[in-house]
Amino acid sequence: MQRVVRITSGFQQEASLNLSSPDLISHLFEKGWPNPEKINSDSREVALLLNEARNSFAKFLQVEHEEINFLGEVNLGFHLGLTGLLNPDSSLIYSEIDKQEVFAVADFFEKSGGKLQSISVNAQGLIEDFQSKTNDVICWQVANGETGILQRNLLNDSKIFADCTSSGVDHLPTFKYQSALFDSRSWQGPAGLGILIVKNDAIWRNPLPHNDYTKVPNSYSVPLVLASALALESYMAEQNKDFGYREIILKALNNSGLDFYTPSSDKFLPRNLSLVFPDLEADRLVLLLQDLGFAVDSGSACRSADMVPSHVLSAMGAKVTGNIRITFHQSTTAAQVNDLANGLISAVKTLRGI
Repeated sequence: MQRVVRITSGFQQEASLNLSSPDLISHLFEKGWPNPEKINSDSREVALLLNEARNSFAKFLQVEHEEINFLGEVNLGFHLGLTGLLNPDSSLIYSEIDKQEVFAVADFFEKSGGKLQSISVNAQGLIEDFQSKTNDVICWQVANGETGILQRNLLNDSKIFADCTSSGVDHLPTFKYQSALFDSRSWQGPAGLGILIVKNDAIWRNPLPHNDYTKVPNSYSVPLVLASALALESYMAEQNKDFGYREIILKALNNSGLDFYTPSSDKFLPRNLSLVFPDLEADRLVLLLQDLGFAVDSGSACRSADMVPSHVLSAMGAKVTGNIRITFHQSTTAAQVNDLANGLISAVKTLRGI
């Protein structure tokens, strides 16, 4: 029989669904099954609920109602958001710390005859300066999901796709962009829902095969949209609280005298903390913390097929071993964070034989 470890505190990127009632999701699926495009009474009711959800997203994402498009597959949004802006005369500009989905779009564009420009980052994970033309398309990562590092406010006349999948509503882009992508999970909404923003004044075309005026496949789940809107409203009620959880962990580690460092910059998302213990194997540390009742992520956000464990740390010139990621959620308590700090110190000492 396989041993099951009881997790007392969850510090992984994934968080439990943020709804006011655990029974609400079942209610939404019960109410949200009709096709909102039909004219019967059930469909009209769903259409009204969907419109209310769209208005809620527009309010909190600070966009227009008609600029919102729902996706049943978040990663499809990278292709739609970027490729929809590109044309044969464009260069696609992206950074070395972008997500693998962006690299895939870039590879496809290059094989189709397109031009690419990859931008390096400095030791603080900040994207270096670059040159671009008005017709170029820039993929701008608002915040890095591995390190939590926030990028500068981009002032540029080129066409911009804002990757907001990690930053969510914690740090909305304040620069002008033509398309953007959000992930419902960033505000503790359900998985399986992406929100693609296409601005009204954007010169954008649907890059998928189509014979009508639809911008996206519209294969999303209506109940997930409704659940995500409710989760977003709950999240916004607590959004700006920063309890200094990063500082609790870092202070405890510094006081312990253990050798470690955190890839960070002056501006970061308070809910993200990346730690590197260069002489340790991250997987062993994650498993030992699990035995102690704490769930954290291994540092690499890359796919298992990649040769480099973390392309983000590699691009920053940092070591790519011994890296773990800790995510603080709205339900996280100071007591849990203090327990994690003690557990982390104990686990590192055990692995180092101290």
